[in-house]
Amino acid sequence: MPQLGCNFSPQLISLINNDRADVDWIKLSRWETYQEDYSVARPLHPILLHVLPHAGKLSFDEVDWGALNSAVHDCGSPHIALHLASMQTDWGEHTPTDREVVDRMTAGAKLWASNMDVPLLVENVPYSSFHGILRPATDPNVIRQICRESGVGLLLDLAHARVACWHRNEDVDAYLRALPLDRVREIHVCGPAMNPNGGLQDRHLEMQTDDYELLRRTLALTAPTVVSLEYGGTGPKFEWRSEIEILERQLNILDGIVRHG
Repeated sequence: MPQLGCNFSPQLISLINNDRADVDWIKLSRWETYQEDYSVARPLHPILLHVLPHAGKLSFDEVDWGALNSAVHDCGSPHIALHLASMQTDWGEHTPTDREVVDRMTAGAKLWASNMDVPLLVENVPYSSFHGILRPATDPNVIRQICRESGVGLLLDLAHARVACWHRNEDVDAYLRALPLDRVREIHVCGPAMNPNGGLQDRHLEMQTDDYELLRRTLALTAPTVVSLEYGGTGPKFEWRSEIEILERQLNILDGIVRHG
């Protein structure tokens, strides 16, 4: 039976402290506030650390491997994830071939897997002009190939999959079945939303009926160790979508699906 995780937020901490909801893991995704957030979250639960960049970057020379591995150990995080993305900005004025995109992401995944003390997962990403992600990064066969060649697991983000499929004009269930579902170790969930100017976008909003149903179907095909809700957070990017009643409602529904389904 999977465990339940959730983004760190003051609202989540309040729900936990007042016995209104509970999780098994608290997810931290802001390295710039890591120490402060860690001091609040770690006494309550182990932490899923989610602070890595994307696989298609030109260089990772600035990475402090020792600091990251020390943080992973302190958090008790069972794995860490790298976004499996490549963007045109990674290539300057050069327009890469599909082969170049795949080769660079594979090299990035192998580098991270060899330097981290816990298993590495790669996370599928959304595809749309809004995100600037190159289409090959979202091809299921590419994701499968990189997982195999790098020896890594998959962090399956269902909102990212829905967004990618909307813009690729593909069926989401068929898309998911083409992924290496046997490698799924964690699932991310949240609510995407339509943008009048950009189609379906990853917005980290409240989950709706379609999102819960997709999770149910996905759980029937996978065996993740944890399902993490990505609603709520801190800082300007997330604090405006971190309402305590909405968070509580989602956690209670997910508790029924994930822990008792």
